[in-house]
Amino acid sequence: MRPVLLCLAFALWPVSALAEEPTVTEARRAQLESLRAQVARQIQLQAYDLLDELVYGWIEQPVFAQETPVVLADVSVPVGFGSGLQALIENHFASLVVKNPRTRVVLAHCPQCTSVVVHSGAKGTIISRGVDEPEALSTAGALSGSRHALFLDFEVEGAALVLRARITALEPALPIVYAKTLSTSTSSPALLRTADRLKSASEARQEYLDTLQGRSVYLVPVRFGVRSYAPGSGSVMVAPFLWLQAGAEAPLTQARAWTGSLMLGASWMPQLHVGVMVQGRVSRLLSGSVTSLTRPDLYGFVGGSVTSIHGLSALVFKDQVPNLEDLAAELLKGQPHALFGAVQLGLELRVKNRIGASVFVESLPAMNTAPSIGRYVDLGPIQVHSLGVEVSFCF
Repeated sequence: MRPVLLCLAFALWPVSALAEEPTVTEARRAQLESLRAQVARQIQLQAYDLLDELVYGWIEQPVFAQETPVVLADVSVPVGFGSGLQALIENHFASLVVKNPRTRVVLAHCPQCTSVVVHSGAKGTIISRGVDEPEALSTAGALSGSRHALFLDFEVEGAALVLRARITALEPALPIVYAKTLSTSTSSPALLRTADRLKSASEARQEYLDTLQGRSVYLVPVRFGVRSYAPGSGSVMVAPFLWLQAGAEAPLTQARAWTGSLMLGASWMPQLHVGVMVQGRVSRLLSGSVTSLTRPDLYGFVGGSVTSIHGLSALVFKDQVPNLEDLAAELLKGQPHALFGAVQLGLELRVKNRIGASVFVESLPAMNTAPSIGRYVDLGPIQVHSLGVEVSFCF
């Protein structure tokens, strides 16, 4: 029985192989098509990059002394990418020229320039494109004021995409008045510059690196915060303090893994106090080794501050519970004043180095004997006297 089953299996095996072959072929075709689409997208972006560089060169050094009509005579693309890529390149180039009038190039519409024309003369009949036979166009009155033609030729040479651009005068000799060759590696990412704010490749690349590393070297954070002090053993409760802080922040390492900031803050409560604070802070990125472009970043920070309070609220930071006699005595001397230092430890969640929210605990070593200031946490040498939250906006 077993030999019979083996013979049957060998007999059916070619049939099953033939049945699987079309499936394998379709899978390979789909894979090749996906790869071709990926390469086409990369070629398109690289072509846009070369056009950006070409037009930026015209902005810096215009080809013409005044605005000059130019016909886009021909756009050639690498073999296999078809007219779709050609149309995309034409549209992008037209957008660049329209949005950058400083190039002094004005695109002119000339259907006969790109069409096949037939010119008969004493020497015979010539069949060619209009731009290749400017004498025929001039005779037919089809130049529409344009006396120059632009040719854009894209070619793939090894791992490089090359753009050869030339402007010719529409005269019988077809003299070349401008020629430029630009190339870029197809393996390098395109810079994707904005059409209405073109900049050089080096400036665009530096801006891209600045974005990866934190948008800019220095930031100006503005923080709105609230500090709540723990109730003490005295009969006087400390009201929460509102603070507005502004200062400067700078990266201490690459990609803003470590940052440092110096802030100046102010607090004001009508008829109670005016406060001034100077705070320094060092932050460490906890959510990764570099800042993220797609998700929030979590920082841990430690800081120190010196706070000066003028007004009635300064009495709660004294070594005794204020009463009416103390209040009268202080008022006779002038405005009550308190000066103390603090140490902060907290977490900050920041989005794109623009908006952040933080929570922190604060220890006031000089307030251990103040009866109006209590402790949220008391672990001997480690004491938490206040809790705070902040919202930050970076500029």
